[in-house]
Amino acid sequence: MPTRTARPLLAGRYRVIKRLGVGGMAAVYLAHDERLARDVAIKRMHLSERDDVDARRFQREAKLGASLSHPNLVSIFDAEEDEESVLLVMEYVEGETLADVLARGPVEPRRAVEIVRAVAAALDHAHASGIVHRDIKPANILLGRNGSVKLADLGIAKAVERTDITDTGTVLGTPVYMAPEQLQGGELGPAVDVYALATMAFELLTGRKARSGRAAVEIAHQVVNEPPPDPREVNPRIPGPAADAIRAGMAKDPSERPRSAGELADRLESARPIAPVPAQEPPRTRPMLSYTTAPQRSPRWAAVFALGALALAALAIVLSSGGGEDGTAERARGDGERPAAEAENAPVPTEDSPDETTAPATGVPEPSGAGGSAEAEQLHLEGHAALQAGDYDTAIELNTRAIEAFPEGTTWETDMNYAYALYSLGRALRLAGRPDEAIPVLELRSEVPNQTATVQQELDLARQEAAE
Repeated sequence: MPTRTARPLLAGRYRVIKRLGVGGMAAVYLAHDERLARDVAIKRMHLSERDDVDARRFQREAKLGASLSHPNLVSIFDAEEDEESVLLVMEYVEGETLADVLARGPVEPRRAVEIVRAVAAALDHAHASGIVHRDIKPANILLGRNGSVKLADLGIAKAVERTDITDTGTVLGTPVYMAPEQLQGGELGPAVDVYALATMAFELLTGRKARSGRAAVEIAHQVVNEPPPDPREVNPRIPGPAADAIRAGMAKDPSERPRSAGELADRLESARPIAPVPAQEPPRTRPMLSYTTAPQRSPRWAAVFALGALALAALAIVLSSGGGEDGTAERARGDGERPAAEAENAPVPTEDSPDETTAPATGVPEPSGAGGSAEAEQLHLEGHAALQAGDYDTAIELNTRAIEAFPEGTTWETDMNYAYALYSLGRALRLAGRPDEAIPVLELRSEVPNQTATVQQELDLARQEAAE
């Protein structure tokens, strides 16, 4: 049997250790940089002709992140691209996200103010460089085990002097934390980040979201029409100056908000000590997005909704969780959480695996639930690495096992990794001199509206070689 490593190698240098999380656009892995001997977080986005805008946003995230250097910002190290994906290599923060902390209830007031101050410092640095983040939310705040606070995910950030990479009438963000002008498609400046930070401060000190609703459109209606909520209605122990600072940060008119994120933090810090939420306060309940062996791939674009006089017609909102509440976005986080425990514990092929290469006897292998999607993804990553290394027999074996490991009934619509495994298998079969077997695999892959030109080119080569 061909020798292979236990874990896949991405871009020829990043050894995958485990998956940290997964979202609609990308998966995030903990990996070890074998060249520089350090752990990194890698966001792996699947390229799609249909979602070329997302690919450009993803690549821009690398450029924006690399242009900034601040202790409260996640550092971006590198960006790589292959025929199947784009890799964003960034600083690995061992710990958890603020969303995970808030899921357990409100944060101790002194720590809450520390978090607001740290995020404010990161934002003021970005704003001074002409960059507006536009997606401040707890899922994008990483809390390190060493007490560090870092702002992540510049994926939809906007360089103020540049043109947005969005479709006409499309607004990007998470509605609970979005300012009215952001929802209405207005001019976006640093004030939208100040609004989001104030909204997050509300949640930190109360343990509840500033806005709630069953759908994005309901939350958007509240943001545009209703005055800023008073956090004292949830936690009466919040002093007046602190509550006033939060409400000022959430003012509907951008000119009425603090002039900077730092000014908002200053006003919170200057308030007298804030008492915790009363003990009798009922526990905060909030639906959380959990990562299972069969991740639900929610539509990346929420339904277009119309609000008539509110000027919100034809407005699309990007939701990290696909619903009215924010989900846990893909992130560079650490062992303190287990969003994909099954992925972490997925069996890894060893030298004890069968010596004979498993190849499809006839037709195309089908998902049978042999191992679950976490194991299937792991096997595909290893198979993809073997394919890139020119070890076609191993690539055939691993990708065949990957396809079979997917839960029965899996399609590309429920898990895009299934489609990628098909492509890797078909290409490996052709390169191994088995074009007749590659053809039905690639024909099935060609039915997926993703990377169609690349797949068609591979299919044409297989047909040509089979006819020779």
